[in-house]
Amino acid sequence: MRIAIDHTLTVAFPFPRSSVALSLRVTPDDHHDQTVSGWRIGPDCDARLRTGRDGYGNVLTMVYAEGPIDGIEFHITGEVFTGPSSGILSAAHAEPLPPALFLRGDDDIAPDLVAMGIEAGAAASDAIEQLHLVNVALHQRATEADRGALTAAFVAAARRLAFPARCVSGYLAAEDGARPHAWAEAHVAGIGWVGFDPALGLSAGEDHARVASALDLAGVAMVSGG
Repeated sequence: MRIAIDHTLTVAFPFPRSSVALSLRVTPDDHHDQTVSGWRIGPDCDARLRTGRDGYGNVLTMVYAEGPIDGIEFHITGEVFTGPSSGILSAAHAEPLPPALFLRGDDDIAPDLVAMGIEAGAAASDAIEQLHLVNVALHQRATEADRGALTAAFVAAARRLAFPARCVSGYLAAEDGARPHAWAEAHVAGIGWVGFDPALGLSAGEDHARVASALDLAGVAMVSGG
């Protein structure tokens, strides 16, 4: 699938800054499951951009600008070509950290949602079915306002069920254009990392362009710093 990204990321500060240093996680990576073409990050001011990687292996763009400055607007464009994956991340995907690391994290988020997900998964006969039941149960509670909370709840529930799990950010294809989105991945023995999107109640498939993964939502935020 061809996913065209054209969106604006606005960062505003409560008062003018003499200088700014921001971390952006907005750039998809080339790997076995997706190919990135023509990617561009365009700030609306004179800024220096340096690209590297964070501790999770995600593409990280550092932005430095001198003030006084009360905000920056980034115009982000490019294309991502994805292939059918059934939600399974290719074994060829570079993984700098072992799955066991993702058994820990701040799992005190939305305890009612987490408990509901765990209860739904208890009826399953195998690992994949268990995770799908958690995903569907959380989707039934989905609203536009709590999509991030659903992702965090899925990760927490999966960990409670002994699956390494992590938050993922990226872009979701839609009829009106791709938009920033968040979902989850759980590690299943013998299969690998599998994407689940509780906002949709489905696996994360070829309509998802993957950007970053981390223990929690803060670790995959599109922008951080100040």
